[in-house]
Formats: sequence, structure tokens, C-alpha cells
Amino acid sequence: MAENVDPQATSGPSIDVAQFHSRASKLIAQIKKHQKEATDSFGEGEEWSVSMMKGSTDEGWLAALKDASVASVDVSKTVSLSMAVKEDSEYDILKKAAVLTNKIFKLSFIPKMEEIIDAGKSVSHEKISEEVNSAIEDPSKIKLKVPVDDVEACYFPIIQSGGDYSLKVSATSKPSKMKFDVIIASIGARYQSYCASMTRTYFVDPPKKVTGTYETLIDVQNACLDVMKPGNPLSGVRKAAVQHLKSAKREDLIPCLPKNLGFAMGLDYRDSDLILNDKNATLFRANMVFNLTVGFENVPLTDADKTELSSKAEVKNLDKFSCAIGDTYRVLAIDIESGGNNLPELYTKATKQGGDVVYTINEKGDDSDDDDSDESGDGDSDSDDSAAKAKGTMNVDGKRASSRLKTIKDSNVDAVESAIERAKIQADLLKKKNETRLREIARKNQKGGDADEEEEAQELKTYNKGEDMPSNVLPNQVKVDMATECVILPISGNPVPFHISTIKNVVMPEPDRATYLRINFHSAGVTLGKDVPANVVKLIEKHSPFATFIKELTFRSLDKNNLTSAYRQISELRKRVRQREQKEAEESNLVEQEKLVRMKEGKVPRLSDLTMRPALGKGRKTIGQLEAHENGLRFRSNKGDTLDIIYNNIKNCLFQPCEKELMVIVHFNLKNPIMIGSKKHENVQFYTEVVEASEQVDGNRRSMYDPDEMDQEQRERQLRKRLNEAFQGFCKKVELVSGKYGNKKEFDIPYRDLAFTGTPNKEMCTIQPTLNCLVNLTETPFFVVDLEKVDHVHFERITFSSKAFDVIIILKDFTKQPMRIDMIANADKDGLQSWLTDMEIPYTEAPMSLNWKQIMAEVVQDDRFYEDTEVDEVTPKPAGWSFLAEEDEGAGAGDEEEEDESEFSEEEGEESEEVSDASDSDGFDEEDSEESDFDGDEELEEEGMDWDEMEKEAAISDKKRARDQAEMERSERQGGGNKKKRR
Repeated sequence: MAENVDPQATSGPSIDVAQFHSRASKLIAQIKKHQKEATDSFGEGEEWSVSMMKGSTDEGWLAALKDASVASVDVSKTVSLSMAVKEDSEYDILKKAAVLTNKIFKLSFIPKMEEIIDAGKSVSHEKISEEVNSAIEDPSKIKLKVPVDDVEACYFPIIQSGGDYSLKVSATSKPSKMKFDVIIASIGARYQSYCASMTRTYFVDPPKKVTGTYETLIDVQNACLDVMKPGNPLSGVRKAAVQHLKSAKREDLIPCLPKNLGFAMGLDYRDSDLILNDKNATLFRANMVFNLTVGFENVPLTDADKTELSSKAEVKNLDKFSCAIGDTYRVLAIDIESGGNNLPELYTKATKQGGDVVYTINEKGDDSDDDDSDESGDGDSDSDDSAAKAKGTMNVDGKRASSRLKTIKDSNVDAVESAIERAKIQADLLKKKNETRLREIARKNQKGGDADEEEEAQELKTYNKGEDMPSNVLPNQVKVDMATECVILPISGNPVPFHISTIKNVVMPEPDRATYLRINFHSAGVTLGKDVPANVVKLIEKHSPFATFIKELTFRSLDKNNLTSAYRQISELRKRVRQREQKEAEESNLVEQEKLVRMKEGKVPRLSDLTMRPALGKGRKTIGQLEAHENGLRFRSNKGDTLDIIYNNIKNCLFQPCEKELMVIVHFNLKNPIMIGSKKHENVQFYTEVVEASEQVDGNRRSMYDPDEMDQEQRERQLRKRLNEAFQGFCKKVELVSGKYGNKKEFDIPYRDLAFTGTPNKEMCTIQPTLNCLVNLTETPFFVVDLEKVDHVHFERITFSSKAFDVIIILKDFTKQPMRIDMIANADKDGLQSWLTDMEIPYTEAPMSLNWKQIMAEVVQDDRFYEDTEVDEVTPKPAGWSFLAEEDEGAGAGDEEEEDESEFSEEEGEESEEVSDASDSDGFDEEDSEESDFDGDEELEEEGMDWDEMEKEAAISDKKRARDQAEMERSERQGGGNKKKRR
């Protein structure tokens, strides 16, 4: 059959006519048999209208159906419904498509539009659309590292202005020039064939009617979102919009409302069976994705509406305008606990608030200024006007501000507005987080019950009866029984056994004529250290109210052999028991892993010449290869050691390419720790360094155009590219293999453009966020924060005088101490807080450092921590971590006094030692001392001479020193070597 395939691919393979009719008759018989069932399900159908490629097989099959009088049924709507409900794997792709659309708006269209408006350029809508489309097709133009093969435009970007608007999907960008009035932009991008679309309207010098209409439009969109819930009909969206306009007494805008307010989307940009109009009775289902675009088309704009505008405002030329807002949403399942009030999830999160989309370039006051200048008699009014326009805008003093000052002012205004918007969002996030945590705790209490009760103390046992003691025990000798882990001590001539866990330490003081052995015991009334066994602590707490404890025993002997031997044996036994308890504690929360199932079909994905961290075995380095199998990964070292990582135990998969780094990394963050060597680890990493096998390290300097140097750089670039491709290819194969066997894993790549520097583990390093984590994978120990485990983030040392701040990451498990990142530069604060807001993680900030050990101890014991009232349910109190924000507000004048003092004083260093543990405070103090020195140099520089004066004085001093030296040498030559040097 393959030999008969038509090269033009229109007719298909040649089939014997008799054989075709025989097969067709059998299929038609089966179709007729189930025809009634299909008709009952789908109804009577119409003639197919779908265009298809025509060929001999198609024509023969359609003719056979027609001869058999088989009714056709249109199942396109059913297929649309089944495709509209998205799977989990599709959500992430759709989110990435939405993020790409956001980035195109933020990094391509908006800067281009602002550049045109600021410079007063004349550019056509088509030209702008072409540049935006070029950025979509090649994201590297806007510095986005996205594979070009994975992205494309959903449609050619639509840019409209100047009063000629169309809100239809089929609208196009006109060849006319863009006007500075009302600008509507619609941009859609595909990522791995999945679509996301967004529409925004921007206003230049708008009158009050335009801004008021836009505010109504935002309210209409919110009203539409309220009905986009499972079980509601699609027709309810437009009805909700109309109803809101009636209730807002804006019936004049109902005729301007488009008939269609959106559609379902996914692989298809527009699903024609799932349109948001008045007639579509299809019901919303959970996990559908829609593009909701609401707008008002051709709204009248009279001269009376434009009276407050400047004569230069181009909006004055409009007699009608349009505006639209469009976003991509996912319909969420109804959450009973929230009362069914959960709104659709927004994917395209670009700002659309009125203050962010309005530009003012011509104030009405500018007209009077220009009139005054004309009346002054200066004949160069036109040149003065253009010069003023080039310099900037008029400030309150009546002087033109320079472009640089205007840019600084605008950036400061943007920063303040962003901070205000973040504060509003954070207040809502904090409230929602408290409600969510209350529900989680309630569910945990219902499931757990009394399962978390502490175990009772187990009484220590040595011997059941005296006859069980060793037979060689003497009444006046110290005996150590290694088998039963006890020490037999003579008391009043009677051997008394003591369990080794009751002994705190053993000491042999300096001997005189006799030898001494002092044994100290754990007892009540003293502070118990961390090395005391947990069971001994419970026993002391249990018996301390009424029991009498032995604190120490001292033995004296003229013969040192027995006491010396006992001292050595007791020390050895304590060491063994302590090591055993540490191992048991290490393995206490280990979860038994399933066995690795090796892949038997196909080629096993493999990555060779990898170094593993932490090391497997006793060597300093573990080099080997990593393989992907059916249910996990296997690392096999060159020495034959193996380590299995099961897919089900992997929480986060991370891939860090060697961009501005010396190594390319594959990192796995685990759900449950595994034993590697004698310790348990939650992070396992495999990497390869980007270095040549041999490099010239001599001190010879080379020219920057040295061919050898250029060849070496070229080889390094090729090596980086080759390693990145190899690791990236392996990651994709792991994703395919894990998905094939039901354990789908996806690799996250750190966002280099959001990176910042900080000190999480004594050393300054680069910290980068990913989709699900905050990581530093290059330095050890690894710093990996799973965002799902984060409850709250607190910023410390936020003052005007400080150059750096600290971040405290509070985990949902309050039994664990918060994680710290110290010495983050102030320039990174806004970016970090914006990222936390985007990830919906609440944060607070304060000028002081807090004692987190004490705070967490109090939080663990507070059963009503997330409640907003005390136990009496009447007295109000801060809910959750809100008290941290209140401490910031109540800091008051104390902060102003502290700003005058050195931020890194000795007193603060002592306080930080109390707040954090010794390891953290040591690194913190070192950084503080360095910064304190730096501050001191700055103060000297401000109070003393500037650099020019110091250089001048240094030059004079050098000349004087050289002159004195020359005079001294000349005197020696004249007076002879026996004369003394003159001073």
C-alpha cells in the first residue's frame, strides 16, 4: 500500500474498489445499528460544513454514506466542551503563555508607546504592531530567554486610536498614524500552542467623561466575573453586564456594549461554540479557560465634555471614543468552605487601574503660559515652544523641568504608587492567609485528634534482680557492664547499678597520693542541655516534684588501675550510646522508599561525568552518571556506589544553566529526607564545572586580540552551549519518562533577572527565585525555600539610614526556626516585595530586629494565634502575623533617635547574638564590622578634604620627601663617609 501513495498527498493510497465497498458496508451496518442512540444523544444533525481535503478515499466514503441514507450529526459542540475543560498539565502552559503576554505588554508595547508619546513621533499603527509581533516571535529582543520554537502570536497585534475603533475579534491595525488620545491594544501570544490574550486601553489627556466611563467598565468586568462559576450559563455574563449598567444608572452605555464579551480558549484561540453572548445556554464548568473582554464602542463625546481640556490635547478632535479591557481567566471549582464566592483565577495580571493607564502631557494651564509668552513680544515663539516641549513639562514654579529631573520624578511617583498598591494587596493577602490557616488547622485537628500526644517517659532498667549482675563485681570497685549499658558503683559496700544515660559526664581530677574519679549525674533544678536524652528529660520532669536526685559521686583509690579503666570504659560507653541515639534521631522521620524499577524498553536517558553533592561515600568527590528509569533516578558512581531517587519523593526539580556561573546544575529538592552516608539530606545535586581539561596559568600578559586568547574564549562558549544543551535535553527526557509512567515531573529554571545578593549561610551569595522556590544552588550548604511551606515573610532593619536589610522567612511548621537572609541591599527591596506579592505571600516590615526564638516559642503555645480575639472572644487582638506590622507603626520616635547612631554598634551586635544562634551571629557581626568601617570612611571623607585636595597634598609631600633625600645624599658625598648625616 505504501508504494501507491500519491506524492501530492491528495488522493491517498490506492485501494481495491471491491475491498473498499466490503469494508464500508460493514462500517455502515454498525453505524445504523447505533444511529438511534447517537440521535437521542446529539439530536438530528445537518450537513457537514467543515472544510476538508478532498481525495478518492474521502469521496468514496461520503458517497457510501449518502447511498445508505445515514443521517449526519454535528458533534463539534460536544468536542468543544470536552476540550474546554483543561488538565493540570495544561494550566502551567497557559500560565506561561499569559506571563509571556504580560511581558510583551510591559517590555515591548508600553515602552514603545511611551517613547512615541514622549518624543511626539508620528508612527503608524501597523508599524507598532509589526514591532510588537517581532518581539513575540523572538522574545530575546526584549531579553526574555524563551525557546523561539515554543512561542508565536495568536493573532497580529491590534493597535487602534484616533476615533476609528472596532472591538470585534476580526479587527486589524490600520495604516494611519497613532494619535495621542485613546489607545486600545490587544495582544495575544501562544506558548507551546496554548493561547493567552489581553486587551488594555490607555488614555492621553482624557476628559472626566472618558475616565468615568473607564471606571464603569472596570466595575462591569467585576460584575461579569461574579457569574463565571460552574453551573451558571454562559449567557449570564452579558446579562450581568447589562444588569450592572442598569443598577449604576448608566443605561446610555448598554447600546455601546458588544454582543459578544469573550470566548473559551486553549489550543484554539477562539472556540466558536463557547461564546459569551446572550443566547449561549451552555453551562460553565470548572477548569475552563476564557478570554473575557468587556468594552464600550463608539461612546459619544460632545464639546461640553471637552471644555476642561488643553487646546493641545488630541482628544479634542474626537466626537466618539471606545475602551476595552480583556483578560484570560480560569474558572475555579466551587469551594464550599468559602461559601462559593471564589472568583475565576486571573492569568494576565498586567495593571489596568485608572492611575496606571492615564498619561497627562498637556495641562490646561499650558495654554495661558503660551499666550503670555506670545504677548511678551518675543518673535521666536515657535522656537521657544518647541524648545520648551523638548525640555519637559511646566512645574509649579513656572519653570520647565529637564527631562532627567522629570524621569527621576516619574520614577519616584511610580515607586510610591507601586508601594501603595502593594500595601493594599498585602492587607488582603494577610487577611486571606489567616482565614486559610484557620481552615487548615481545623481540618488537621479533625483528622489528627489526639494522635499528637507526647509519649510517656519510659523507666530505665538495668537488672531485674541482683543475681543478674556480673559475677566478677566486687563490693568496693567501679564496674562497667557494656552489655547492659550500665555502671555499677559501690555505695556503702553495696554494688548499685546506674544506667549510662543518667550520667552527665565523668572527670578524673589531678591525683595526689591517691586517684580520684568524679561522676556527675543529670538532676533536677539545673538547666538541661541539648545533649540530654529526651527520655531522661521526661523522667526528671516526672519525678522531680517528690524524688531526691544524686548530683555527683566521687571515688578515691590508692590503686589507680581500676578507676582509670572505669573512666576509659564509661567514656567509651557514653560515646557509643550517644552515637546510637543520634543515628536513631536522624532516621526517626525517614520514610521507606519504594524500590527502583529499571527501564527495560527503549534507550535509558543518561547524563555522564557528573559530580554529586553531598558526596556519596567517604571521598571528597563523587563522580558518576545519572540515569532516568520508570519510577525514579539512579546515580552510579565510578566506584560502584549507587543512590536511588524516587519520583514520588521529589518535591521540586531545578535546572540551572551555566549562564554567568561556573557550573551547570540539576538539583532535586525532596519531600522526605534520605540517608546519604551517615546523615539525612533533603537536597541532592548533580553538576558539571565549565572548565577546560588544561589551561595556561602562567603570568605572561596577552593582548586582547591574541588569537590564542580568542580561541580559548570561543572554546569556552562552545563548551557552555554544549553542556547546557546536554543537561536541558536530559531534563526533557526525564519529564517524558516520568510522565509516561504516571509520575510527571517538570524542571524549574531560576529567574536570573530577579536575582539578588544576600547572606543565608555566613557567605554572601546570589539568591534566585523560581516558580516554586527561592534558591541558591551554587554554594554549599544549599539554600532552598519551598514556597508552599512559607507562612509569612518579615523584613527587618528597614530604615532610611541603613544600606541593607534582613529577611526572615517564617515556615508553616512553627516548631522549626525561621530561615534568614541577611545583608540584602536596599535596592533589591522593591523587587523582592513585588515578587512576594505576585506569589501571594504576605509580608511585613519593621526597623528593629526581633528575638525569633522567643516569638516562635510563644506562637507554638498560642492556640488562637490566627484568631482576631482573645479567649473571651470579645477582646480584640492582632490576627496572625499582623502584630509585626503594628510594631512597625508603633516604633515612633525611637527610630529617629537610632538613625543618628551607628547602625552596627557594639550594643546591637550583642543584641543580635541573643536573637540568633552563634553561627548566624558570627557571620552577621563580620558583615557589620565591615560596613561600619565603610561608614566611618565616608564620614571622614565628608568632614575632611575631598579627593583633589588629598591628591594635591600627597604630591607636595612626595616632592618634599624627594628633595630631602637628594639633599642628604649630596651632603654625604661632600662630607665623606665618616661624617654623620644631617637631620
